[in-house]
Amino acid sequence: MATDEAITSQPRTKRKEIETFVRDLDPLNVLEWLPQDVVDKYLVPIGMEYLSKCFLENKINGHVLLALTEDHMKEMGCAVLGDRVVFMEYLNLLKKHKRDADRSKSLWSANTPKIGLQYHRNCGEFCFNLWCNCCVQTTEWRITGQGIRWRKNRAPINCCGDIETQFVDYRFLKDLEIRKDPKCCCFCPATELLVYADDKDSTSVRQLRSNTAQSPKDDPEPVSILHPDAARAESLIRNAWADAKLVAD
Repeated sequence: MATDEAITSQPRTKRKEIETFVRDLDPLNVLEWLPQDVVDKYLVPIGMEYLSKCFLENKINGHVLLALTEDHMKEMGCAVLGDRVVFMEYLNLLKKHKRDADRSKSLWSANTPKIGLQYHRNCGEFCFNLWCNCCVQTTEWRITGQGIRWRKNRAPINCCGDIETQFVDYRFLKDLEIRKDPKCCCFCPATELLVYADDKDSTSVRQLRSNTAQSPKDDPEPVSILHPDAARAESLIRNAWADAKLVAD
């Protein structure tokens, strides 16, 4: 039976589908979109293709799309308040997705220990690691816009060793220090980055646990990254740390 009652809201299922679509978009791909791509790949899927002419006339490409504000929408001639509210709600989801992607992407990654005399504590350790790789415990390092993450892997020959993943959030970072000291002999200076933090979020999967415990009153030891590219890692951390402070403020 027909009804004269006006439809004043979108079905909830449609709204959820659109939100899922927006979250699944790759922000890096969006940045490469041409104005026609914005229409075909964004406005049409979210059900706002009637804004196509406005977007094409104002040359809204992917980069501009991610910078749009409601004031921009007014300047473009989008006079209907409801359209602006709905559009900005979906666009803000996309912008948040991009911020999260920017913060979680890897800025620098490396493995230690490195093959090199200067990156070992002594000549015996260097020879041992060189000739017995299956006995060496390695560490995987990853610097992101959120913090510093590292994973200590057990040696391949040791099926019962520890596997530990730790993370230092930039909120807890105190200071960074670069050192260039000879680790094995005076002819081989090594670059070492020391990371000082108040606290670190540790997520550890252990099959063996140490029986020793550190006193809670003791200051935590700095995290050491002994790597030829440590100076570059320090620069990237400082930049990401500064960006994180701006976001927090």
